[in-house]
Amino acid sequence: MGEYEQRRTADVQTGRWMRISATGGLVGGVLLALLGVATHLGLSDAQWAVVNPLGAIAMVLLAVGLPALYLSERHWFGTLARVGFGVMAVGWIATAVTMTAFALGSEAGGLAFLVGWLVAMVGALVFGVSMLRTDAATVPRLGAWLLVAALPVGLPVSVAFTWYVLGQVDTPWNGPLVLYALAWTVFCYHLRTRRTDALAAEAVPR
Repeated sequence: MGEYEQRRTADVQTGRWMRISATGGLVGGVLLALLGVATHLGLSDAQWAVVNPLGAIAMVLLAVGLPALYLSERHWFGTLARVGFGVMAVGWIATAVTMTAFALGSEAGGLAFLVGWLVAMVGALVFGVSMLRTDAATVPRLGAWLLVAALPVGLPVSVAFTWYVLGQVDTPWNGPLVLYALAWTVFCYHLRTRRTDALAAEAVPR
């Protein structure tokens, strides 16, 4: 009985940490998607001074969501999924770190940001494809489609839109980031809702 209670307590604690992780990813995803759309409408220098720190916060929160998705989906990971998720995670953490440095006033992280962003988007594409190839995923396939579309669809749409609206290609990486952020919104909303239901069920006396 004692062993059962210990295991149940550990499961509850893990579930709570997953819920925290999913909540971070959800908030980050919504915030980053909104900021990505806003940047395509043209911003003043004063507005950029607000958007950049908020973007850094959103990216860090999305990084917080990585463990929840990994723990939820690792049961079906094959080689492709492991590589894709790993590349996406490393690239995204690098992106979040360099964006945070930029928001704090560093001018040296521009190239590192773009490299991290590209690595993350390539990893997201690979991971999304691997998710679409399995029937064992527990999160919505809509998120996988958004990951797959982020780079090959988001980039040209962003270039075309900014050229048409602003008269020049401006921050083209924000198009893919919008789709990427929406994917994480879908994933983390599902994970958070599922963990909330599970915690509620575990709280019911037996």
